[in-house]
Amino acid sequence: MDTSSTKSYWTLIVLGFPILSKDQENSEHCDDEQFVAIKKIIVENKLSNFVHGMVMHSIKQDLMSKMNEFWLYFMPNDVIELSNLTTTTHGEIPEDFVGFNKFKYAIDELFNLAQSYIDTTNRLQMLFENNKINCLGNLNAQICALLHSQLPSDYNTIIYQFYRVALKVFTKDDIIGDKKNTSKEGAFHCNGCCFEIIDCKCDYILETFHLTNWYMITIGILESLAGDVIMDLIHQKIETEVQEITKENFGEHHVSSLEKWIDTNVYNWMQYIYDPKCSTAIRGYTIERKCPNLKIFMRKLKHLLYESYTRTRIDQLFNIIIEYPDSEPAVIDLSLTLQKTDFKSDLCKKLQNALHSRLLHPAVNTIDIITAYTAAIKVLRKIDPCGALLQEVTQPIRAYLRSRKDTVRCVMTTLTEEGHYLTDELVRNENVLDEDDVCEEESMAEWAKWVPDPVDANPSKSSKRFRNSDTVSMLVDIYGTRELFVNEYRALLADRLLTQFMDNIGDEIRYLELLKLRFGDSLLHSCSVMLKDVYDSKRINHHLYSDPTSNLSSNNLNNKLEFPVRAIIVSNQFWPNFKDKFNLELPSVIQDHLDNYTKAFESFKGNRTLNWKPNLGIINIDLELKDKTLNFTVSPIHATIIWHFQEQEEWTINDLSIKMRVPATTLRRRIGFWQNQGLLREKTFDTFIFVEDGIPTTSISGKGNRTSFVGRNSEFVYGDDDDEMESAVASAQDQREEELQVFWSYIVGMLTNLDSLPLDRIHQMLKMFATQGTGVDCSLTQLRLFLDEKVKQHLLIFTGGRYKLSK
Repeated sequence: MDTSSTKSYWTLIVLGFPILSKDQENSEHCDDEQFVAIKKIIVENKLSNFVHGMVMHSIKQDLMSKMNEFWLYFMPNDVIELSNLTTTTHGEIPEDFVGFNKFKYAIDELFNLAQSYIDTTNRLQMLFENNKINCLGNLNAQICALLHSQLPSDYNTIIYQFYRVALKVFTKDDIIGDKKNTSKEGAFHCNGCCFEIIDCKCDYILETFHLTNWYMITIGILESLAGDVIMDLIHQKIETEVQEITKENFGEHHVSSLEKWIDTNVYNWMQYIYDPKCSTAIRGYTIERKCPNLKIFMRKLKHLLYESYTRTRIDQLFNIIIEYPDSEPAVIDLSLTLQKTDFKSDLCKKLQNALHSRLLHPAVNTIDIITAYTAAIKVLRKIDPCGALLQEVTQPIRAYLRSRKDTVRCVMTTLTEEGHYLTDELVRNENVLDEDDVCEEESMAEWAKWVPDPVDANPSKSSKRFRNSDTVSMLVDIYGTRELFVNEYRALLADRLLTQFMDNIGDEIRYLELLKLRFGDSLLHSCSVMLKDVYDSKRINHHLYSDPTSNLSSNNLNNKLEFPVRAIIVSNQFWPNFKDKFNLELPSVIQDHLDNYTKAFESFKGNRTLNWKPNLGIINIDLELKDKTLNFTVSPIHATIIWHFQEQEEWTINDLSIKMRVPATTLRRRIGFWQNQGLLREKTFDTFIFVEDGIPTTSISGKGNRTSFVGRNSEFVYGDDDDEMESAVASAQDQREEELQVFWSYIVGMLTNLDSLPLDRIHQMLKMFATQGTGVDCSLTQLRLFLDEKVKQHLLIFTGGRYKLSK
């Protein structure tokens, strides 16, 4: 091919593709008939690829020179000001709306720019009849590549504003109720576009939004330019919707309504973006939409919904547990979404942190911790029936409850007092696992229902107990032994029987029978004897006062009793140890009545007598003052104190202590009750006088199991305010410490001979020599706590993991 032929061919090519001309404005253009001839020459001389390369290169150079104009719209308002954005005359223009218009004009210009190359790309496509090269696709790829090669740092700001404005308009009907925002001047504003109603832009925004998305799909830049923004906005919308609908609202199901919202509102929004049905005909364009499969996309969005809901509920889980069972709908929803997400480890960590910061600290009462623990058992068992989550989350609660001294007493109190929530659990008598059952194989009859632990369960621990045990068994399992709870119940029962003085023992019999179903008859035999003692005492009291031959009978002429005496006759070896060791000296009148009762009992029982505990029991007294009579029900020591003040109006603590044979510290605490009633006043230090017209400083009323007695003018009952009346008997822990004291002499002997020993060696030697002789068993944990207490008392020294005697 000679030079003249080359020049002629190039002249024809430039005539067919004016974009190759150096002076495009003044270049000649051929019509379609002329281009057919030019095409034939190009194809015959195999110049198609050459022409394609030259044309696309020229388009690229032309695009590069004009692309900067596109990005000018993304600059801040103080850098470039566009007059055509100020289209309203009513009030200020919202900033997002300015950004919306900027993005709209930028896409319009970009689309018009791409449109200007349509004739060129169509002619270029005619050179390749087999369509092995997609010229329009190459053009769109060139545009997309050049856009991304010049991205400003904050280009997303305008895109966010564009889609945020459209999303707000699209979802304005989702606003619940008829509440509308108003401006400071009182004019109503549209909930969608935020303009005043008379200047509403919602229709303009939706129309513009629809067309702009169609332009971007046509050019092929929607997903690459705005895909991340669209996804992020939808994610934010989902998060906002979940937060608003679930905020402190645990009593309703929300997952189904949120799913419906995703399937309708969000789906329509996505379809509005990715599948616009635009009727505008564009010359020469064959649109190949590369929009994502909406069904797949919606499944991803629904998964985002589940994740957002689960995260929100995990953050609220502590409150959900505290409000259970009112929060049961939220628990059921969480259990459903947790199965579709992988947030069990997050739930475990966050809930444990919440428990440590909000529950497991000294400011919270033990009873409140137990209440939260039982609620957590129920909630976590609904969320994760296999029990692995329950086992992991509640471990810190169990460990903390073991460190509290009143845990056992609080558990048994809630189990056996009317009105407590755990009483219902006890009455249900659900199937309970014995301690030995955990290691047994599953019953062959239940083999088809066996379910393995989940993959995230701790392999070193079996969750069978946490899967099958009821709430009461889980509470008992805190210490791993039933004897401790039974002993505490024995102390509680004794205290109630002595306090109630034989009233309402029917309820106690009912609770005892329910506890026997769980703990067995042998452990609760002492409690049965205690109730029998109360019943027998009631029968004996009735007999002594109704038998005509008894010196207590009202028919007996020798009966000079001023008031009745009723006794609870206890079998000492079956009752817990009583707290107070002092022997109160009662007034002679009261002692005479007790002696008369003893004689009547001896005549009735023959060779048996009574050993009175004068510091226990209750006395009903009337105090006759100048102008009124006060009635009190108090303990014997309180009655004795006020009795002595009728003999002598002024007493010192020392003198009264000697007179009553009561320690001075104990006596001072008891006197505080009468000070509160305004009947005693401290004249000088440790010297008290009786005051008839004193004013009570506190109001004492019946509490708990205390019984109020009606007086003639006023009524008072000695209640729980006084610390010594909290319990008449030693607690199970006090009794256990007393039992362990029998080991102390053995331990002292060991350490005297061997100087120092580790804990396990001391335990082995005690098991070998001490436990068989004393009949008292001691676990390694109990021994460690016992020895640690001796260290606090400076009787032992613990160093290097070994105990030795303090010198």
